[in-house]
Amino acid sequence: SGVILCQGGHFGGWSLYMKDGAPIYTYNFVGLKEFTTAGSGRLGPGRTTITVNFVYDGNGRGKGGAVTIAVNGKQVGTGRIDQTNANAFSADDLADVGVDKGTPVSTGYAEHGNAFTGRIGRVRVDVK
Repeated sequence: SGVILCQGGHFGGWSLYMKDGAPIYTYNFVGLKEFTTAGSGRLGPGRTTITVNFVYDGNGRGKGGAVTIAVNGKQVGTGRIDQTNANAFSADDLADVGVDKGTPVSTGYAEHGNAFTGRIGRVRVDVK
């Protein structure tokens, strides 16, 4: 359980975290609305690769897009983000790996005690 990777905070950002053994991705639109996509089923022990893919609708800033979560290459969850922040996230809630040290991006976990309880071997973010 706990936060794997997050950027931003309560007033805008995104977070990939584990809850009840399932991967969850939440996009927080400027503190007004959370868009959450959850993977189905619990993950077992052992080395696991979790992938979150966001496909932007395009055609201007602040549009939405489709989210998919995959575990070891198999799609386990899909969702939709209706709108995104047109500019930058918070200047003081940056990015964290293995914990959300700032204000929590998601109401799905607590402000304190949200550290990932597993082992993170590597994090990779690709921007296209």
